Amino acid sequence: MKTIQSAQNTLIKQLLELKTPRGRQTYRRFLVAGFHLLEMALESKSLKMILTLEPIKNIPDHIQQIIVTETILKKLSDQVTPQGVVGVCDYLPALSIKGDRIAYLDGVADPGNLGTIIRSATAFGIDMLLVSQDSVSIYNPKTIAASQGAIFTIPLCEATISDLRYLKDNKYRLTGALLTEDAIKSTEYRWAKQCVIVFGNEAHGISHDVSELLNDKIIIPIANIESLNVAMAASIIFYDMKYR
Repeated sequence: MKTIQSAQNTLIKQLLELKTPRGRQTYRRFLVAGFHLLEMALESKSLKMILTLEPIKNIPDHIQQIIVTETILKKLSDQVTPQGVVGVCDYLPALSIKGDRIAYLDGVADPGNLGTIIRSATAFGIDMLLVSQDSVSIYNPKTIAASQGAIFTIPLCEATISDLRYLKDNKYRLTGALLTEDAIKSTEYRWAKQCVIVFGNEAHGISHDVSELLNDKIIIPIANIESLNVAMAASIIFYDMKYR
């Protein structure tokens, strides 16, 4: 089992690049911190390497374990209190778009919101989550942390407006969550068997081009406040889609 004690080690320098969007894209890898995410990554077969303070038992032989110092772990981890382990994972595999109930995120910018939406979509049985190219990356450390490992369990795919057109041409009903007067109350909306629910950017909502593709618009009936956070709204609508 290899031991590395210097942050100037070539491998450590390379792994530190994974903390940047450019580094992740270059190596097609990302970091996860903590035992819970490590277990989720291991179960999904995404885990390729472990950096740890001491050897971890029952890890498959093909996954390299490297013993490092606490200083190195703190550099690699975004946790306030590192748990003593960081995993290196391959990017998730490219997937074909499929499923009856799909969510499309159009320019969601906050990584915490994205991670929460991924977590809620997993909890409430969304078949697939599509993320627009101008949304924050699913590999952002804050996204991964907020998802609580759900990125490893729900089918995720980067998608474009062309993918939405394809789904619409193939009889999916496109529904947007919008704050408009002509929107149908979500409590009264009847979900089609094959549908795509669209959520927009936190500040600007759903983009004009995507809005033009929508079959329907829905709104969550609320009182005493103007609007809901996009992650909160998504969670409510996902629950409604599953149980009503």
